[in-house]
Amino acid sequence: MKKALLFCFLTVLLPVAAMPHYELAYRFGGSASVMMPDGKVDQWIQRPVVGGQFAVEFLPTGRWHCLQQWNNASIGVGAAYLNLGNDRYLGSAIAAYGYMNQPFYNGRHFRIGVRPTVGLAAVTKTYRNTLPEGVVPYSAARGSDGKLIANWSVGSILNAYLAMELYMDFPIKDGWEITLNGGWRHISNGSFMHPNAGYNMFGGELGVRYHPEAKQYEKPDPDVPRKLYDGVDKPWAVEISASGFAKQNYYADNKDGHRFYGVATLKAAAYWVPVSIFRLGAGIDAFYDGYYGAVSSAFAAQNPGAAVTYFGKTYLKESKVANCFRAGISLQPEFIIGRLTAGIHVGFYVYDPIKNLEPYAEAKAADEAGQPLNRGIFYSYDFSKASNYQDGWCYMQFVLKYHVLDHLFVQLGLKTHGVRAEFIDCGVGVAF
Repeated sequence: MKKALLFCFLTVLLPVAAMPHYELAYRFGGSASVMMPDGKVDQWIQRPVVGGQFAVEFLPTGRWHCLQQWNNASIGVGAAYLNLGNDRYLGSAIAAYGYMNQPFYNGRHFRIGVRPTVGLAAVTKTYRNTLPEGVVPYSAARGSDGKLIANWSVGSILNAYLAMELYMDFPIKDGWEITLNGGWRHISNGSFMHPNAGYNMFGGELGVRYHPEAKQYEKPDPDVPRKLYDGVDKPWAVEISASGFAKQNYYADNKDGHRFYGVATLKAAAYWVPVSIFRLGAGIDAFYDGYYGAVSSAFAAQNPGAAVTYFGKTYLKESKVANCFRAGISLQPEFIIGRLTAGIHVGFYVYDPIKNLEPYAEAKAADEAGQPLNRGIFYSYDFSKASNYQDGWCYMQFVLKYHVLDHLFVQLGLKTHGVRAEFIDCGVGVAF
């Protein structure tokens, strides 16, 4: 892990720090957090999560209009080392990430704002390397004492790293500042590899920030032209995108071993740009999840006691490709940062063959009674438990887009139901 941190510093942050003609500041800090209990990580929590971070920040100079449009925001790249509080079962993590300092108040003697962060994190302990010797993977969750026998929170070494924090900077003298920030941090893989409960941490960081050219630095005047992204100045846009990837079948589902299934998303939307930093869109979404076409309840009938699709989450009596497709309508608010847009799309299904097959027990009882479920577009369900029992009619997507050309962009998305991820996908799109 120490070698990985050194590698990250030498290959990412050191070259950035040496870039000429940019106004740079350097941030160093130590952090302490508490791991939030969720039923999977609870018994492994021994100590607070502690670590250190360092970063290089690009300050607004007038070169990038997007920073000025966000009240003279700054962007940065950083790396963090975190000891997760249990050396045997949780280990440690190293993260490399990008972030944006969005100030609410950007004064001479005090700054306060929010810091959204997106990156990657590698962890040293996963489900497989904490599993007791001789235990078949996914065959048992708990030992004879009722306790978990492995780390059921993280199934992959490489994961997404997300954070949302409130920060405060207090200038002292000659470019030096005391920094304080705190908030939420998250590590998981978006259901690409199971198990995937993930880690949620809440805590803070205390550190210093050094700006070598502070005495000569002058913040540029805000520049707020109405632009969808650099080079395109219009209040409306239409986008079409296609993306895909893979997800692993849930660890409790034993059909065909532990394998991967294809996933895909097709989106079309129109956007209105009322201000330079925000746009509001509405569109249609089509989804493909190969998992639902391969898992069959018939397997459970042939293997008594075997769990099927999320411990019997979905009552699938046969393997059909038609079960893989869903379609919906969504509201798509997005923030604009130059050529980058980031948003949370919230929608509801207008076509969903799965809705009458969940939750498993209810769907099975209705089918055996000769009266299969026949839900409409909107129906009652426990949204707080949607991820465990049924997806429900509401879905969300966390989406990042970057316009590599004025009419071409690349896209990364995470689809969820409630707080549980269904899949991650990536792709390309065109804008008009």
